[in-house]
Amino acid sequence: MTDVAVQFAGLCALIAGVLLGYWRWIRPRAAHLNFQSFGLVTLLILTLMGGLIGSTGWWFDYPSSFAWDLPTLASRMLASAGWAFGVANFIVLERPTQRRVRLALLMLLTYLLPLAIAIVLFHLDRFDPNAPITYAFFIFVIGMIVPCIWYLLRQPTITPDDSQPTDNLTRAWLTLIAVLMGLWGIALFITDSGSDLIWVWVGDLLTTRLIAVMLLTIAVAAIYSRNYVDTARITLIAIVVYGFGVIAANIANLLDNKPLKPVYVVVFGIAALISLGLLIVNREQPAAPIS
Repeated sequence: MTDVAVQFAGLCALIAGVLLGYWRWIRPRAAHLNFQSFGLVTLLILTLMGGLIGSTGWWFDYPSSFAWDLPTLASRMLASAGWAFGVANFIVLERPTQRRVRLALLMLLTYLLPLAIAIVLFHLDRFDPNAPITYAFFIFVIGMIVPCIWYLLRQPTITPDDSQPTDNLTRAWLTLIAVLMGLWGIALFITDSGSDLIWVWVGDLLTTRLIAVMLLTIAVAAIYSRNYVDTARITLIAIVVYGFGVIAANIANLLDNKPLKPVYVVVFGIAALISLGLLIVNREQPAAPIS
């Protein structure tokens, strides 16, 4: 399949996914949504579908599925980030309380804005001006950042908040995650040079920054969500999905006769297992129906 055909198939899948999202999350609420709220729900649906649909191409490392050529492990870790965003936004769309929606917006902005600024300032030479995916990438990124900032400043109410405070153990764990992922993400964002155990893509600062922004996203999500059960659960689930995704990416690397990165496997494996344990121990009450 040619690059253009792959990209066209992805676009068709995205359009179909948005239409399904409209049917599932906008149509039942249409009578209660004004223009602002409609746009906000649409942004969440685009984030969900973009993450899940893009992940297929990224996991199989199709060169035409991303704006620059990624090493295979980085491409699969990008897919893991897409899964985490997809699952998190699905949960938010099911019950879009103020805090849940703000968490989704903060995650999206933390992921995209630092990367976009770094690209414009330092990495434009990595993009092929003759490739359609280049323009699609910038249109998508700018088209997500601008409304994300707008809705963070002027967030409409879709569903009122109704959550309980978290327990001390969950707050402590999410605080630890915020510190660990924040420091790790900052280190990766600043430089691609260091210990081979942590700086996996030496000499490729743009790819290193792509991984860094996901760690920063987890850190921001953890610190924001640590005080309330509904947002804490979303962050814990995102950590589980991303953590197991990173492990799967390393196993796939090993099966391809490429080196496994033990620090990533151990750290994200522990993070995923502890987060999963907290989710099991502190089961939430059944979610309220869509309103």
